[in-house]
Amino acid sequence: MRLWLTIALIPSAWAQPGPAIARGDKLFAQGCSVGYCHGAGGSAARSPRLRGRTFDRDYLIKVIRNGIPNTAMPAWGDRLTDADINELTVYIQTLANAPINVPGGPSTETPVTPAPEKAIDIPDEHRQGHDLFFDLTRETRCSVCHRLNGFGAAVGPDVTKGASINVTDGPQVLKYGRPRSVRTVILKDGERFAGAVLERSAAITHVYDLNSNPPVLRHLLNTDVQSIQRQSNWRHGNVVRGYSVEDLQSIWSYVRFVAAKK
Repeated sequence: MRLWLTIALIPSAWAQPGPAIARGDKLFAQGCSVGYCHGAGGSAARSPRLRGRTFDRDYLIKVIRNGIPNTAMPAWGDRLTDADINELTVYIQTLANAPINVPGGPSTETPVTPAPEKAIDIPDEHRQGHDLFFDLTRETRCSVCHRLNGFGAAVGPDVTKGASINVTDGPQVLKYGRPRSVRTVILKDGERFAGAVLERSAAITHVYDLNSNPPVLRHLLNTDVQSIQRQSNWRHGNVVRGYSVEDLQSIWSYVRFVAAKK
C-alpha cells in the first residue's frame, strides 16, 4: 500500500515543482532561453535541444560552470553560485521526459539560423580572397567574426556595407580601423573586456566577449554590469596582423565582389 501511494503521488509532485525546479526554470529563462542559444523550455534554437534528452548530473554541472571551449557556451561559474548551478541542473534534468516540441517554438532540433544567401560562383581572380576570408588554418580568420555570402559568424558588422572603399585603401581600414560598435564592458567584480553588444533586455545583457577567440557569447545579469563604455583600446589590426597587405587586398577585393552581387 505504501508503494502504491508513493507512485500515485508522483504526478502531483511534478505538477507542482519544488523551489529548486522553479528557481532553475527562472534562471534558465533569464540566461539560457534566448533565440540564439537554447530555446524556450529547452527547445531547439541555435544551440542544441535539451528537451527530451537525458544528461548526467556531473556533466551538466561541469558544462554550466566551465562552459565549452571554442563554442558559444560560456562559463557561468564566475557569475552563478553553486546553488544556482545546482538549481539549473535540476531543472534541465526535469526536461528529459518533457515533450520535445514547445507550443509556439521550433518543432525540430534544427537550429534557427538566418536564411542562407544565394550561392555565388567565385571567379578565379577572387578565389584567393575567398579562401583567406574562410581560412580554417587561421585562428583569427575573418569568418570568425563576420558573415559573408551565407557563411561565418555575425559577431561583427556586415563588411559589404563598407565595400565602396577601394581595394587600395581597404587594407588600411582593416589594419587601422577602430570599429564603432565595440564597447568596453566593465563588471562590478572588476572584470573588463572588449565586447560587441548583441541585445539588452530589462534583466540581461547579451554580449560577445572579444577577448576570447573565437568570441564567446556571454549573458550578463544587468545587476552585475557596472558600465558599458565607448571602446578606446581595441583595434581591428590586432586580429588581422597575420595577414600581409597583399592578403588584405585580396580579401577586400572579394568583399567588394560579393557586395556587387547582392
